[in-house]
Amino acid sequence: MIILASGSPRRAKLLTDAGIKFKIITSDVEETFDPNLEPKEVAMYLARLKAKHIADSHPNDIVIGSDTIVVFNNKILGKPIDEQDAFRMLNVLSDQWHTVYTGVSMIKGDIEDNFFDQTKVKMKALSHLEIKAYIKTGEPMDKAGSYGIQGEGRHLVEKYEGDFFTIMGLPLKKVLDRLKNQE
Repeated sequence: MIILASGSPRRAKLLTDAGIKFKIITSDVEETFDPNLEPKEVAMYLARLKAKHIADSHPNDIVIGSDTIVVFNNKILGKPIDEQDAFRMLNVLSDQWHTVYTGVSMIKGDIEDNFFDQTKVKMKALSHLEIKAYIKTGEPMDKAGSYGIQGEGRHLVEKYEGDFFTIMGLPLKKVLDRLKNQE
């Protein structure tokens, strides 16, 4: 059995669309990390933390944990705490490049596979009115960097270099390749 250690509807949809049979057991660990870690290490550490929390009680299953972070000028932009925080983040990202890192941890028993992918994203130049209108949709409130590229946030993005699914929260090709190797 494959277990997705995430309540993210986006990750679940990606696996479902890929034809993967799985169940969801949400990991509710506190997402704290050493601030001296590099962004890719943070994403992998948090993904492993989530996966390990579930894998410890499901040693015969493949548990997939994932975490996505947005990094601008070497600073991690997490999920906004309120609308003002979302506005601040989107205003900072306006007309700028940033990097999205998604860490993945796949654990079965004592075997772990921890990896990450990264994609560079360029935001359009956004007016304050555009940012406020997007925040009113409610979409940015549970997303790293305050936007979701798969929803209305796609209108904020000018272009990206890398894997679209990494921005969504699960580098699907890498996950599917690794699942094939575990079967």
